[in-house]
Amino acid sequence: MSRLYLRCAICSRQQADGLISSAMWGKLELPPGVEVDHPALKGSAFRACPTCVQRHPNWAASLLESLGLSLPHDHRRAGTG
Repeated sequence: MSRLYLRCAICSRQQADGLISSAMWGKLELPPGVEVDHPALKGSAFRACPTCVQRHPNWAASLLESLGLSLPHDHRRAGTG
C-alpha cells in the first residue's frame, strides 16, 4: 500500500495523507516488539478515520482486542492524536 494514503483500521476508508487530514484521524501505536500483518498498519501505527473515532469511542481497545492484544490500563482512553 502506498504511504500517501491513510487507511482506517475499522472501515477501510482511504484518504490522502496530509497535515490537516492526518491530524483529524485517531492514531494507535503498537506496543514495542509487537508485529502484526494488517492492511491498515502504517509503520507501527494504526489509524482510524474521524467518523469511526466518533462512532466508536473505544476503537483502539476494540482493535487491539480483535488482534489478541490489549492496551495498558493507563492508556485505555488513548486513541487520538
